[in-house]
Amino acid sequence: MTHHEQFEKHDHHESSKTCRVCTSAYSHDSHPSVFGICGKCGYKILIILLIIMIAISYVAWFGVL
Repeated sequence: MTHHEQFEKHDHHESSKTCRVCTSAYSHDSHPSVFGICGKCGYKILIILLIIMIAISYVAWFGVL
């Protein structure tokens, strides 16, 4: 059986009803997410990325490292 045939026989499951980060239940229909994460975790990730971007720009402008 080739890889392509195995893919065709793969059962497609419903979309995940739990967040991939915190594993809490959330409604995918009312809050769709491509990555399968809830809104709370999405905002936390965005805040962390913003802080990292600010720190990197500080290092780039002032050469702290």
